[in-house]
Amino acid sequence: MRFVPSLAHGVADYLVGWGMIVLAFASGAEGAGFIAYLLLGLFAIVYALLTDYELGWKPVLTLPAHLALDAAFAVAMLLLPLLFTLPVMLLWTSVAIAFMAGVLVATTKMP
Repeated sequence: MRFVPSLAHGVADYLVGWGMIVLAFASGAEGAGFIAYLLLGLFAIVYALLTDYELGWKPVLTLPAHLALDAAFAVAMLLLPLLFTLPVMLLWTSVAIAFMAGVLVATTKMP
């Protein structure tokens, strides 16, 4: 059931990371919620850069290791609204990102 190419997965990684950074600023989030959203977005970009796939810069992580980080990222995104006060826009975005990350973990082709 794994049909998503790693290239498409990589594009999604960078879009989500940058999108989270932009949303942290655009949503009016403040305090710990703002910082958490910003740091998780940066984390997504950093581990994408370190993954051994087409869009990686320095191949340190295997794709299976990257997918494990994606699973942890999905859980973190689900917990974010429970742990921090977030604007409504970020609350629902967190749930959507968590769902999409879970789907990508389950459907990305392995090398």
